[in-house]
Amino acid sequence: MRDLVSISRFALLTDLSPRLLRKLDERGVLRPAWVDPETRYRYYSYAQVRQGNLVRLARQFQLPAAELRALLASDDPAALRAALERHRGRLRQRLADLERLLGLLDHELRRSEVPFSYRCELRDEGGRRVACAAGAAPRLHPHDPLALEAEIERVGDAVFARLAALGVEPAGPPFVVYYDRPDEADRITFDVCVPLPPGTPPPATGPRVRVCDLPPATLAVTTHEGPYETAWNAYAALGLWVAEQGLEVCGPVRETGVVSALDTPDPTRWVTEIGLPVRRPEPGLAPAGQRRGDGGRGADGGRGEKPHPGPTPAATPAP
Repeated sequence: MRDLVSISRFALLTDLSPRLLRKLDERGVLRPAWVDPETRYRYYSYAQVRQGNLVRLARQFQLPAAELRALLASDDPAALRAALERHRGRLRQRLADLERLLGLLDHELRRSEVPFSYRCELRDEGGRRVACAAGAAPRLHPHDPLALEAEIERVGDAVFARLAALGVEPAGPPFVVYYDRPDEADRITFDVCVPLPPGTPPPATGPRVRVCDLPPATLAVTTHEGPYETAWNAYAALGLWVAEQGLEVCGPVRETGVVSALDTPDPTRWVTEIGLPVRRPEPGLAPAGQRRGDGGRGADGGRGEKPHPGPTPAATPAP
């Protein structure tokens, strides 16, 4: 018993409260060296002070529980150092993520006197002929669009390369049409579209790049300034405005890069126009999203919640 100390004494040696030590015992993380069978008092050995200090460090530095258990079962100082080095890398990544979020928040606060405010309006657009190609990306967290943006860039490069090879000049900035397909719950599908000059006959574009006709539409439009990561604010504002106007979404959402990575590498200077095809609901019909069989489509328009169909194929390619 001389080399054993009470739970209160052990708590002082390790800076762990008796209450926490009892929980660690119940969870099998740090068990006492001996428990009095009559009083049920817990006693710890001096050799366990190192383990107690490891627990304190793990709690202080938010070390994963699995690594803590492995360290408690090992007396290897090199293993401890390696675990702390790995966790240091995780903390640095977490810090970088927080700094990135802070930068996005600062940008939003600078964007206007009222953060997250957007001007929305209706705009009639005539039909347009476009060269387009389809793409898809995993359905990720809406605030982590990196994989989606990389795939959009890859598909867009294919469209521009094909038009350049054919000597066809674009008639405007490219835009992306997103779809919400019930049978594709794990990914987002889209078309990258490049407007063609009016009256341009459909060129022979090949199997990947095709020519399509966008029908005339009335769009609910707003503009987002800044990185794509904060574009969900614009989608939320536009969806709310559409609902307040008593409109319903009737087609896939379009994103146009008015100023994009093609123009400047600085994401704070990017300008993205978001357009939702809308219409007045027919008298006597429930709002969109409440009708049987409509797939629950509403006016939120966020990425991954896009109704369809989209562009229709143009006439047979000219020889």
